[in-house]
Amino acid sequence: MKQNSMSNNYQFEFKNHSLLLKNIQQGVWRIQSAEGNSFDDMGAAQVLSKDLGEAYSETASELIISGKTVKSPDGSYVEISAQSIAFFNSDGILKREIKSIKSTKDGVSVAFSLSDDEKIFGTGERFNRVNQRGKKIQIYAIDRWCATHGNSYIPIPFAISSNISAVFFNRYEHSVFDIGYTRKSRFTVEQKYAPLDIYIFMCDTTEEILSAYSRITGFAPVPPEWAFGTLVCRYHPEFSSKEGVFAMADAMKENDFPWDAAIIEGWGTYKTEKRNDLKEIGEKLHSMGKKMMVYEQCGKFPSNSADFGLEDRFAVQSDEGVELKQTRSMNLLDNFHNKKMKCVDITNPEAVAKWEEVWGELMFNIGADGAKIDFCEQFPDKKVIHFADGRNPMSAHHWYPTLYNVLRYKHFNTKPDGGINFTRGGGIGSQRFPFVWAGDQRREFFFLGAVLKAALSLGLSGVPFVSWDMAGYQPSFNLYDLRHEDKVFLRGIEMTAFSANIQTHGRVKRPYDFDSHTRDVYRAYAKLHDALRPYLLEQSRISSETGLPLMRHLFLYDSSDENCLNAEDEYMLGGGLLVAPILKNRTKRSIYLPKGKWINIFTGEEYNGGQMLKNYRAGLEMIPVFRLVGAESEKLVSSLKIAEKYIKEINILQKNVSSDLF
Repeated sequence: MKQNSMSNNYQFEFKNHSLLLKNIQQGVWRIQSAEGNSFDDMGAAQVLSKDLGEAYSETASELIISGKTVKSPDGSYVEISAQSIAFFNSDGILKREIKSIKSTKDGVSVAFSLSDDEKIFGTGERFNRVNQRGKKIQIYAIDRWCATHGNSYIPIPFAISSNISAVFFNRYEHSVFDIGYTRKSRFTVEQKYAPLDIYIFMCDTTEEILSAYSRITGFAPVPPEWAFGTLVCRYHPEFSSKEGVFAMADAMKENDFPWDAAIIEGWGTYKTEKRNDLKEIGEKLHSMGKKMMVYEQCGKFPSNSADFGLEDRFAVQSDEGVELKQTRSMNLLDNFHNKKMKCVDITNPEAVAKWEEVWGELMFNIGADGAKIDFCEQFPDKKVIHFADGRNPMSAHHWYPTLYNVLRYKHFNTKPDGGINFTRGGGIGSQRFPFVWAGDQRREFFFLGAVLKAALSLGLSGVPFVSWDMAGYQPSFNLYDLRHEDKVFLRGIEMTAFSANIQTHGRVKRPYDFDSHTRDVYRAYAKLHDALRPYLLEQSRISSETGLPLMRHLFLYDSSDENCLNAEDEYMLGGGLLVAPILKNRTKRSIYLPKGKWINIFTGEEYNGGQMLKNYRAGLEMIPVFRLVGAESEKLVSSLKIAEKYIKEINILQKNVSSDLF
């Protein structure tokens, strides 16, 4: 190519691979490897957009090409040599460098350099920690029940660096991120079953990176107002009868506990013989001003599918028949006999229309306002599978649940009050179907920290609305936490009150089964959460416009502060509140306050930022929450004004529990 030429892309050879380079946003570059003799445009973002009937638009900037230097109009540029592909921002600072590209047995791998002090966040839902430096990660949805290592229901091949850059591998197929695990100075990604399709982000701020990423994969819609309240979900047998549901409603009313919706889990959603009872439940809940959500396993045909006219031709086909063998990535307790399943083919317009007819009956006749969609990680990715539109099945493990959930969310939002599907699985684009919840955990102090890390990791991966089973799904496996269940429960509601919503769910004690003091504390925090709802809605609209998460890692507050980068047990709720939950059986913790002036909303104490509050005292009934002076929106001020009553109640309920420490 001639010196100082201009083009909107640059094709070149590197390490025996044919590559195509584009600049598609300010500070954002896209680099693709050829599959055969061509460069496809079938990355995850493009496929999802096409499936949703959207007109995907990605305009490549005109590049200035001088020798092996390719420069964009925004001033960022790429230098290509035999040794590396180096990406520089507009200030001439090296942000990311590709050192090698190699073919592998199943695909291709690319190795980036890592600087000594660099931290890497994101990669989707991670329960072990937020900074994934030093880890080898499977970007593959796996259910390892209550595990914190190697478990992720929503893995996303997006990694954001403390040097204010990011990489995004735009494929649904399985990949492996080795982030300084095998070699400390290398970040190696193996992309399986697909060519490379990588976006390199070199924006000025982390906020700009998340916004640029969302412009590629889609911004999250704002959920309906009722979704920010309390969702009551109980496992079988409590909700297996209408009497059980009504008993719950009576208990919540008797205890003056606020709630917004019941998730009817433990009930056969598709059982035709239960339809009249389910309709009666819906009518009863609606008359109380509540919503009803039902439960299903992602896209699976009901056992009585003939009752709904669901013929086999509407199901995903395979060489083995319409009964697909589920992937082995699911929990063995749920898949001991390697179950099979029949799933609706969402690439078949006739099948989608029939499925929406089934769900239309559930929504508009029975009264379902949403669904809890489970077991998203079960869908297999095997070459023997055949979709109606002929697409490659090797991406289906992540692509299928993502599209399925978006379609369900869109369908629910044809209802006047909106709707949600509350799901635990997906992949790239999962922000398009709020909410997600962070799987199943035990009622133990340890798992309070695990779900917080999962929420913060998802937030740094472009998924802004995250929830979890408040204080755990199942009883503790150890006597210590079992003996202190009330303390785990209280610390759980304190943190969850300062999140998107409260979901009570599991085989554990319900809020109204505890002693009177615990019930009083729960009630105060549940009502405090409701008082914050205008603020949560305001901040959620910001999330939907910018890509910023509702619960924000402190990295997003001040990326230049090392203490913010290292914080994994505190967070910002929106732009105005800093939350420092107590995650162990103790009444003290150290809290880092970043720059600014902060006021404890419970005590009124003022603090200057840039300091560590060591052994900060917070009794069992108290959670440290600080308001950022100068960042108060009108909604935050008015919400805290309403919350004053409950803050006062919490202060009264607080007591000294130092004698319980171990």
